[in-house]
Amino acid sequence: MMFNLPEKYKVGKKIPMKDFIPKEFKPDAKKKIKESVKSVILSYQIMGEDIPSLVNEEYNIQVIQFYDFELADIKRAAFIANLYQEIIKSPCVIRLHDSSNEAYSFALKRLNQNDSTQIVVTDKVLTAVYPIVLPSTDKNNLLRELAYGNVKNNDNKGSFYFELYLRAYILTNDKVYAGAKSFLSKPIWYSLSKQKEVYALLCNLASNKEKVQKAVSNSEKMKLNQEIRQAISELDKI
Repeated sequence: MMFNLPEKYKVGKKIPMKDFIPKEFKPDAKKKIKESVKSVILSYQIMGEDIPSLVNEEYNIQVIQFYDFELADIKRAAFIANLYQEIIKSPCVIRLHDSSNEAYSFALKRLNQNDSTQIVVTDKVLTAVYPIVLPSTDKNNLLRELAYGNVKNNDNKGSFYFELYLRAYILTNDKVYAGAKSFLSKPIWYSLSKQKEVYALLCNLASNKEKVQKAVSNSEKMKLNQEIRQAISELDKI
């Protein structure tokens, strides 16, 4: 069972691959998908208005979907996750697994401002690869933190999914900031604006840390290090 989701959201529908590969894809892309993906199941979907839908100019979130992709090899996880997060329009969690390992994919999406039938993926996170059978503390932490009953922000489906996403992001990028995991037990989850503030600071920190590695001039390094210290100091205050 994925994230202890209530039974009422269970679907368990196997999706024929022929319906799940966009017709406009080139033959080589279709071939690559067929070689990578053994089966797809729509495991759960959060529908109905127990958690209100979010529909406005920027979002149309009436359902959150949970998919199970069986892969020939977990090494294809990033390729398949990136591809299908762009194809599936609703916010979704994709569990990707082969016979011995698994990973989870999340993505933030908004409506395309020029064509509201299309979506734009703005941010993505793919967790570490976890063993399926062997005990894994990291996997247990993820499943516990993202369990349905642990999600605090049920204002609407958009805030519910953002919380899942941010929890997964923190657990996957906890090396970026020493106190990252402490946010999991802080009261930020009741406020979407607070969550977005934490996420923006963590992303900014990760990006600047990468840039420092590539920076050539000392002045550039100094400027980046100053921004890194600033972000850390703001995170420390939350």
